[in-house]
Amino acid sequence: MASRELRTVGKALALGTILIAIVATQFPFDYGFSRYAIRRRWARIDWEWFYAFDRDLVLNVLMLVPLGVGFALWRRAGRARVVFESLALGTLTSVVLELAQLLTRDRYTSFLDVWHNAAGCVAGCAIALAVTAASGRS
Repeated sequence: MASRELRTVGKALALGTILIAIVATQFPFDYGFSRYAIRRRWARIDWEWFYAFDRDLVLNVLMLVPLGVGFALWRRAGRARVVFESLALGTLTSVVLELAQLLTRDRYTSFLDVWHNAAGCVAGCAIALAVTAASGRS
């Protein structure tokens, strides 16, 4: 696949992943914008940093792996910069999704999800960079 086509695929994968993540984390889009509702949900945020390996950890890491892959295929810069930017992109995406969950009635906001999603984005980026380097398309 030509470099231009690869970048187009990467951009589509990144944008598609963000759209799927929005649906997966916000559905059924039942938001409550009252100050009381937000304050009550803020009090229920899980601020834990670590917990045992479980299904939620795996799903949160895997959710943004395609975003990292797509970003690495789309972005043209030095490898270290692309990895750093994918960390920033994964963190920003996850923070926005988690903050939006504060407004939903049936969703649960967790600090752990932020860094698990960011780690997934970086992992996807690293995988894409490794594969493109092995195929000679760096």
